[in-house]
Amino acid sequence: MSAAETQLNPANSASSFYLSFASILDLDQLAPLFNAYRQFYGCADNVPEARAFLAERLATGDSKIYLARNAAGETLAFAQVFASFSSISLCRSWVLNDLYVQPGYRGQHIGEALLAQVEKEARAAGIGMLTMETGPENVRAHRIYQKMGYVREMGYLHFVRKLG
Repeated sequence: MSAAETQLNPANSASSFYLSFASILDLDQLAPLFNAYRQFYGCADNVPEARAFLAERLATGDSKIYLARNAAGETLAFAQVFASFSSISLCRSWVLNDLYVQPGYRGQHIGEALLAQVEKEARAAGIGMLTMETGPENVRAHRIYQKMGYVREMGYLHFVRKLG
């Protein structure tokens, strides 16, 4: 285990897992998980496209990708954050853009551990705010986010204009 990895023994779980940062060497395990995450949100099955997107993020340093692995080194979950800013709050922020735990490993506090690690590192980096969005039907995730201290903002609408 490298210095970037943290061994965790989650509360209320017989499982043991550790967290680490993803590197280009993790693409073979990470790309299928990222593809499954995208499929959950209605995207087409396309592992090569998912792999290429992640490879570019890792090569350019556009994001930080946290992995949760079991003792055998199997990737169980991931979280991806992007740096941003808040003009209203006058601070640097991180957008927790993606969080996914493989279905067979849900309920073992892996998502909570990833969220806690992201928050710990954000605080250490002087980040003033973490933001995220999720689908309205993902009620299980809503409960975890609220349990971890995230507050649902109701005063803003989210608009998107696709350019490509």
